[in-house]
Amino acid sequence: MSVNKEVILKKLAEAVINFDEAAAMAAVSEAISAQIDPVEAITRGLTAGIKEVGDKFGRGEIPLPFLMLAAQVMEKATNELLKYVPEDKRPEPLGVMVLGTVEGDIHNLGTNIVTAVFTAAGFKVYNIGVDQPVENFIKKAEEVNADIIGASALMSNTLQQQKFLGEALKKRGIRDKYIYMVGGGAFPGEEWCRECGADDYATDVMIALEKAKNLLAERKGRKTKTAKRK
Repeated sequence: MSVNKEVILKKLAEAVINFDEAAAMAAVSEAISAQIDPVEAITRGLTAGIKEVGDKFGRGEIPLPFLMLAAQVMEKATNELLKYVPEDKRPEPLGVMVLGTVEGDIHNLGTNIVTAVFTAAGFKVYNIGVDQPVENFIKKAEEVNADIIGASALMSNTLQQQKFLGEALKKRGIRDKYIYMVGGGAFPGEEWCRECGADDYATDVMIALEKAKNLLAERKGRKTKTAKRK
C-alpha cells in the first residue's frame, strides 16, 4: 500500500509538471481507488508538482502559458479530489483574495493568470472581473471576509483607480482590515505603491504569490502577539 501510494502521489505531481490533464485525472482515480487521503493527494502530490513548475518559471525555464496550463490541471484535479472530502475536513485556504481589474480597464489576462496560480497554490480567489468600480472591490471583500484585495491596472489612464481604492478603504476605517496589493502592466513601481497606500505590488505572478504569502504570515504573527498580550 505504501509503495503504491508513493507511486500514485508521484503520478499526480508529474501530471501537473507535464501539463497533462488526462494523466492527472487518471491519477486522481487511482488515488481514490487506493483509498489515499484526498487531502494528502493534494498536498503531497499536486502541490509538489505546481511548486516545481513555479520554480521552473521563476528560473526562466518555462514560459508563462505553461505555468497557466499547470495551474489549470492542478485546479481541475484538486476540485475532483475535494468531492471526496467532507466540508468540515477540507483544508483551510491559505488566504481569501478578492481580485479585479479597475474601472475603465477591460484587460483580464493578468487577473486570470493570478486567479489560476493563486488557486493552485491554495488560495480562495474571488475574481470580480474587469472594469470594476472601487465600491465593488470593497463590497465583495466585506461579503467574503477577504484577507487580500488585489487591484490590477493595465492602462496608464486607469492607474488612478488603484489610488482611489486605497483612499476609500482608509476613509471607511477598514484599511487595516485588509492586505492591499496592486499591480498590472501599467504599474510604475514602488513609489506608486506607496502613493496608493498599498501594502505591496508585483507585476510577476510568482513574485505576487510569494509576497502575498509573506504578508499573510506577518499579519497572522501580529494577531498572535496581540492575542497573547490580551
